Amino acid sequence: MNRNKRTGNNQGFTIVELIVVVTVIGLLAAVAVGAYNKVVNDAKIAKSTALVNTLSTAKSLFVADPKTAPGDIQTYNSNPDSNFAMIAPYVRVNGAQPGSTDQLLSLSGFPPGVVAVHLGHVDDSSFNGGHTDEPPTVTGYGLTASSTP
Repeated sequence: MNRNKRTGNNQGFTIVELIVVVTVIGLLAAVAVGAYNKVVNDAKIAKSTALVNTLSTAKSLFVADPKTAPGDIQTYNSNPDSNFAMIAPYVRVNGAQPGSTDQLLSLSGFPPGVVAVHLGHVDDSSFNGGHTDEPPTVTGYGLTASSTP
């Protein structure tokens, strides 16, 4: 009797075949996880960049509004991150107007406590050599998004 030949009763996989299949599945999983992580990180960057663009537009609208006095701009620039309420009327996120940066982040879909927003100064250099424009930044998720002034 020849033990190397398969008979009708012995139709299982050999250990070598199983090891090859498990190895191939492991390699495919590793490639898939890497691709997934890249897509997730790209989405986070896109979301942060969209928020930066929204804030930049709001700051521009605040400055361009005829009702905004030079004193309002100087007040905003004295502490931009505490003066979000001054640009809030010019911000819309998913159709809603946020009242605070926490509300802004919540409406934008960012997890609480993970992402921080720095609004940046608006250009008031024509008033006594004040601030130049400083773009807003969004930090968190291990990344930083900002626009170029």
